[in-house]
Amino acid sequence: MAMRSFSLRARLTIWCVAVVAGVAAALAVVVLALHWQIGLRRVDAELASTHAQLRRMLDEELRERDAPPLAAAESLDIIASADRPIAVLSESGAVLARRFDGPDLARIRSAASPAPAVPVVRTLDGRGAEWRTDIRRDVIDGHAFVLVVASPLGDLRREQGEVREALLIGVPIALLLAAGGGLWIASVGLGPVSTMAKRAASLPLTGEDDLGAPARDDELGQLTHAFNALVARLRAALRTQRQFMTDASHELRSPVSVIRTASDVTLSREHRPEADYREALAITAAQSRRLGGLVDDMLVLARADAGGYPLRPVEGFLDDAIDECRAAVSVLAAARGVRVATTGASDVALRADQELLRRLLINLLQNAVQHSPAGGTVTLDVRVEGALAVVRVADQGPGIAADEWSRIFDRFVQLDASRRSEGAGLGLTIARWIAEAHEGSLIVESSGPQGTTFRLAIPAARREAGAGAATSPSTPAALPSTSAAS
Repeated sequence: MAMRSFSLRARLTIWCVAVVAGVAAALAVVVLALHWQIGLRRVDAELASTHAQLRRMLDEELRERDAPPLAAAESLDIIASADRPIAVLSESGAVLARRFDGPDLARIRSAASPAPAVPVVRTLDGRGAEWRTDIRRDVIDGHAFVLVVASPLGDLRREQGEVREALLIGVPIALLLAAGGGLWIASVGLGPVSTMAKRAASLPLTGEDDLGAPARDDELGQLTHAFNALVARLRAALRTQRQFMTDASHELRSPVSVIRTASDVTLSREHRPEADYREALAITAAQSRRLGGLVDDMLVLARADAGGYPLRPVEGFLDDAIDECRAAVSVLAAARGVRVATTGASDVALRADQELLRRLLINLLQNAVQHSPAGGTVTLDVRVEGALAVVRVADQGPGIAADEWSRIFDRFVQLDASRRSEGAGLGLTIARWIAEAHEGSLIVESSGPQGTTFRLAIPAARREAGAGAATSPSTPAALPSTSAAS
């Protein structure tokens, strides 16, 4: 929670410093370890060089027929130095010669007993200091010796201290530079974002203003593109909402106005004939039904927009839903003198919300009947195409202009102004939503002077082989059948 109280610029700077601090600490540990190992390798190389020199001197002295103790003493007189203790031991560990002001020689004799077959290089403590010792067994002119060479590690430790001191001074400086650099980078990187935020805060809800075309193609340019698209969608949603409210108010006002007028006229006189009251109540009932249907459609769309209309899919047959919908629109079809015919496959299984499916089909059939002339025919054709159950509803109306095919699915759109009293322009909107809610589609497949065909496609339910009349694109399930609703 504490970090969240800082600005993004401050948090980026803190993270930059933290990363640099972690890297610097790890680097300091690695540098100190490598420096120590490199220093030890240098000391070991010097010890090996001294050992080689001692071996050569012993070889020369022994060739002069000197006894081993004398040869050892004379060799040490030549090469011994104050900062490089040397001892020559016999194979049994007896001291033959020594100039050794270093670690305890008894420990060295124990390390050399038995005499090591390979060089032994180790760090020993002695006289309050650390010593690097090189213990080797050599056979020179037939005599076996154990040669011990040592070197103090004080200088290496002082170098380690100097490196550590340099790191203790350099790391804070690096952190200060990282803090300044991180703050500068954060300011440069977030500067365009701050400018975008100020510009976005000043954008009006209306109009066409946005952040403008991005001047760069990096992540900030992508952010600008995304923000402009978001603003465009929000304004489109606001326009749609305003249009919806305007259209809804208009559609609701008409039946309410008719009901109020009929009531006021009827109640303007104390006594009226029964026929007048019946006529007023009939008008009120008709407008109330229209008003109720409009409110119901608007509620469905509102719940659908909010994602609050759950589907209740169950297994069923498309034929049953079609039969019920044909029966439901039969009265309207008979009143307009329109014939409703069904053709195509039967026993098409669907897993769908049966109530919504019937509402979809009724909306399509009512729309087709209302746009067909007297004596015309509305054809409802069922096919199975792959994994889809496809229903085509064709009328014999005047057709729809090609540029209006997508617009007719918008809310409150009625292309034929003469039929505004027959609906509010929400039927096809609801029908398309129901199709898409079932992972299907509803489109205008064709339209012309001879009529319009809507194509509804919904995923068909899978059926076990041999279980009824399952259909497939290659095997028709049943012979086409035709019937009419009078």
